[in-house]
Amino acid sequence: MTEITGKVVPLNVRRLPWTGENGEPEYAAPGEVDAFADREEAHTISMARNDARYALAMVDRPDVSHDDLRKLVRTLVDDVVCVARVADMREERLNDPSYGPAVRAIEGALRQALSER
Repeated sequence: MTEITGKVVPLNVRRLPWTGENGEPEYAAPGEVDAFADREEAHTISMARNDARYALAMVDRPDVSHDDLRKLVRTLVDDVVCVARVADMREERLNDPSYGPAVRAIEGALRQALSER
């Protein structure tokens, strides 16, 4: 058992990029829904990038109203919250003991490659 986001859950489970009916995190064993969850995470990041590009295009237009900009800021805030959730979930997976040796090996290889530059 381990504590993730203040809740004790079994080891080797993945927090999913959506919540249950009452807003509680949902978990699944690896392999059950990995591909779907990966696509959902990628979609979340892609939408945030698209919204950021749109915001950059809109911010310099003189015909954009303050109300439109407020709506845009609200969208960007929602995007940041969603992308931060994806980052938290990925960190949880990287901290999973079963990933530890692989993560440390990759980190060591990257550090060595960067130090050789």
